[in-house]
Amino acid sequence: MTHRPHTQGTILNWYLLGQASWFVSLGLQFVLFPHLVANILHAAPFWVGFAQMSLSAPAILFMLLGGATADRGDPRTILFRTHLFAAVPPLVLAQALGADLLSFWLLVIYGLFMGTTSAFAMPARDASLNLVAAGNIQKTVTLAMAVQQCAQLLGMMVALSAAAFGVPLLFATQSLIMLIGGLASRQLPKKQAAPLDHPPRLQAMTEGIAYIRRSDTLFPVVVAMFAVGVFFIGAFLVILPLLVRDFYQGGVVELGIANICFWGGTITSTVTLLRIGHVARRGRAVMCSLSAGVTIVVCFSFAMPFWLFCGLSFVWGLGAGCTMTLARTIVQTEAAETLRGRALAIFQLGFAGGAPLGSLLMGTLAGFFGTHTAMLFPAFGMTGVLAWLMLKSNLWHLRATHPVGASS
Repeated sequence: MTHRPHTQGTILNWYLLGQASWFVSLGLQFVLFPHLVANILHAAPFWVGFAQMSLSAPAILFMLLGGATADRGDPRTILFRTHLFAAVPPLVLAQALGADLLSFWLLVIYGLFMGTTSAFAMPARDASLNLVAAGNIQKTVTLAMAVQQCAQLLGMMVALSAAAFGVPLLFATQSLIMLIGGLASRQLPKKQAAPLDHPPRLQAMTEGIAYIRRSDTLFPVVVAMFAVGVFFIGAFLVILPLLVRDFYQGGVVELGIANICFWGGTITSTVTLLRIGHVARRGRAVMCSLSAGVTIVVCFSFAMPFWLFCGLSFVWGLGAGCTMTLARTIVQTEAAETLRGRALAIFQLGFAGGAPLGSLLMGTLAGFFGTHTAMLFPAFGMTGVLAWLMLKSNLWHLRATHPVGASS
């Protein structure tokens, strides 16, 4: 009996199912993890930042290794294994919650484990995109981002049911969803073996860094994403749950609503980009979105009603969706094929590697200056980075002239 080979459309569907499973799980984690730290354990601002740092700190250590591994190995196998590994920590946490054994350091261990699996999963998923893409690479990237954000939003909406079903059951559900995603990733095509021998991993990582540093196009994008990680993601991961807890006296429902508003904005802008199609001035759109984010962060330094807080979170998400989609498209299309996995890993490292620094920084600043005043610091920092991008890079003048195909 022969098996009918998968069509390109079917392969893309398997890819998107694997991506959706990962980010449904991440959406659950986005709400439940800070809820456990801030509302259940009642941690101080510094320790909230420290716990959030544990989720993203492994990116600094392992993201480049993950990129080199994706270039050398088979992304399908890497994704299958990382999904299996990522199914373990939520199950352990569900058992600990059911036995009333939750502790701060158990959450930190959970965060380090999940962050490590992400450091290998993200470059493998990005490297797989060109294997499953059909036609316009920007359209495929945007479609993948739309599925990612919708899945994440779905996970956050499911997290709102924590009061009805209990947090342990939701973490057990997260584990099951990860397993489903692993099976979907197993259906992806096997990467064709390269005709040339791969350099050692350390040499491969060094070559990737040198390649990005020499690129007039890719280096400014990585700098911008590192600034997003430090100034914006740190504020989002730490200040948002602290404001919900301390200023609005909210719990898991209010935290979930605020997250849904933000990610609803990212979905709206991503779907809009999908409808628009090819964007020639991608660098200019990224910089304008970052400038809008600065304005929103400044607004968050003032006290406001919860409905306005959620509305501004939605607007902030609009800019974030544009930034993430177009910045990733720039790297996906501009990077050489033999270095694409490493280039995308460095892009993710800039994005995710800045997050632990930002989380720890924002937790410290919130403890010293208060949650509202602390929001002024990332606004000033991002303004300085935007000035550098305008004066010292060609990102504003970058123009994409080839809408079809990454290798063109």
